[in-house]
Amino acid sequence: MALKAPAVPHLAGRDAALRDLDFREWEAAWLTLVCLHSGVFTRTQFTEHHACSTDTTHAFVRRLVDAGIAREHPLPEVDTRLQYTHVHGRSLYRALGIENVRHRRAAEDVVLFRRLLSFDHVVRHPRLPWLATEPEKVAHFTGRGLRLDQLPSRLYGGPAKRTRRYFALKLPIAADETSATFVYVDPGRNTDRELQRWAAEHHALWSHLRAARTEVRVAVVARTITAQHHLSRKVAAWANASSTAQPLTEDERQTLAAADADLDVALATGNPRSLERWGGLNPCRRLVISLRTRADLEGAGDTSNPRIDAYSSHHARGLAPQALA
Repeated sequence: MALKAPAVPHLAGRDAALRDLDFREWEAAWLTLVCLHSGVFTRTQFTEHHACSTDTTHAFVRRLVDAGIAREHPLPEVDTRLQYTHVHGRSLYRALGIENVRHRRAAEDVVLFRRLLSFDHVVRHPRLPWLATEPEKVAHFTGRGLRLDQLPSRLYGGPAKRTRRYFALKLPIAADETSATFVYVDPGRNTDRELQRWAAEHHALWSHLRAARTEVRVAVVARTITAQHHLSRKVAAWANASSTAQPLTEDERQTLAAADADLDVALATGNPRSLERWGGLNPCRRLVISLRTRADLEGAGDTSNPRIDAYSSHHARGLAPQALA
């Protein structure tokens, strides 16, 4: 029995270009998603998206590899036999009109996990209005009245030839006339520097959208529960900034330090016993996020201008180090 491709509205018929290359409907839809958003996928992602057997997944990947349009590589950073599939065939990207997209190239470990995490989030929310490519993102937001210099961009190349790329990290964005969701993925860095730079680059865009009554949301995706908790604390400050935010009292600072330490121990060991005095995992997390949000706002010296309207955080369990080991 042939698989049926799940509904993915933002493809908007683009997968027909790959059906013309003799791919079946569900194969064409999947490959279009991969080429547009990441260039890479895992077998688990394919199996879960299609609710199919591992034998079906194996046969599909073998067809791609045998056709010379994909390669399989071991997943880095972990001692595992698991692999990921890199779709590099020029014919696919040319048919889709994105022949020069960087997804065709091999990626270093951090960029690879950024791509896998980004793709994971997209395929788990297939009905959102994703803007798949740099030109689509630029066209959407300039169509909303923004100037190019208000969009996040970075310069690449040497003095003789420099290229400006917009939305350079190629992170997912879903947007329409009423809301815009910006996805930030943490591939495993041990610093907030990239997150803070990403937020600063988007500040003008977010401000313009909110002024135009467009709800601005941020979704952060991490490979571990500890990283998810850390990112939640950071972005909560962007959503909860308020003129009524009060500095922490000394007792609250001591409570934050103690609860934060107990939470770190529980997440690192998998043993929630240290959280009993806080009422368990979720009550402790809510307490820490609430207090840390006020502390972050106080430290930033900005309690009057919220930058986003809402946020969410997600743990990509299928790409967690322990799941891949």
